Amino acid sequence: MSYRRPTIVDVASLSGVSKATVSNVVRGKGSVSPATRSRVLTAIETLGYRPNASARSLVRQRTDVLGLVAGNLGNAFEAELVERIEQVASERRFTTLVCTTSRNPEDETSKVATLLEQRVAGIAMLQFSGDRHLMAQLVTEHVPVVMVSCWDDYADCVAVDDAAGLELAVGHLARLGHRRIAYVTDERVESTTRRIRLEGFQRALLRHGLEFHPDWVMHGNGGPGGDQPGNFVDFFERRGLPDAVVATNDNIAITLIEQLESQGWRVPDDVSIVGFDGSRVAGLHRIGLTTIAQPVEQLAQFSVELLLDRVVGESRRERRHVRLEPKLMVRTSTSARAK
Repeated sequence: MSYRRPTIVDVASLSGVSKATVSNVVRGKGSVSPATRSRVLTAIETLGYRPNASARSLVRQRTDVLGLVAGNLGNAFEAELVERIEQVASERRFTTLVCTTSRNPEDETSKVATLLEQRVAGIAMLQFSGDRHLMAQLVTEHVPVVMVSCWDDYADCVAVDDAAGLELAVGHLARLGHRRIAYVTDERVESTTRRIRLEGFQRALLRHGLEFHPDWVMHGNGGPGGDQPGNFVDFFERRGLPDAVVATNDNIAITLIEQLESQGWRVPDDVSIVGFDGSRVAGLHRIGLTTIAQPVEQLAQFSVELLLDRVVGESRRERRHVRLEPKLMVRTSTSARAK
């Protein structure tokens, strides 16, 4: 025996209503009496009917799917942000399709093209290479786009105030008496974020009367799974250990702690470490990373709100840019400078 999936016609026939009425019940639209709605829902349950999403998307020229473009889900904070955006989208009855780019611009273009082929309703970019051709394509095709925890003036954006975050980090270390403060970053960090955070670090040092030394800025590939896992230690052995280090994200900070302690240096007795992101793993007792926390709940809520405002056509024409305040989370990876 062959099995045929029940159709909207079968539901209409069993419940004694039109296909349009069944469609209204399924979509929660139109004026349908409680008795009729109950009869249709009973027929749906009896038959095991499931709406045809492909057919529905052809009629509406879009799906109830949001595309998420992430750089690297190996980054704990990015994975947490994706998870929360999925939850918020689900609450709004949208599903998500996640693509990762490994922070490769060509891969980014390819993944966005794939999402467009799937007729996603809109795209949330948690990573953006800055490709102007790609952005021009999305604008030309009227694809709703929001940048999340990254920035582009040509799109709706929601991101933490990076400069304020670096001010919190440097201010915390300065109050602990640290004077020689280094900065470590990773070339895999989204380029705009990497630039803004480094500039914020330089300005924060100057505001606290501390000198900025370019030689104390390390651009490496030292995150988990990086090609040069020993480069942080090598860097500090050549220059001498600083009082403290600010890392551009939690992944790098945790890697730095692991590498320093493996060589016999103590955190925070020999050097204090501050991260940036506020990932859950940073708060584990064994790690105890002092960090600048991004408000992940707000990032997710605002990003879905901005995106769906565009999807349903309720948003204003001008771009909406939202900056959120970071928070300093003090833990055991920082302490007062040794006398």
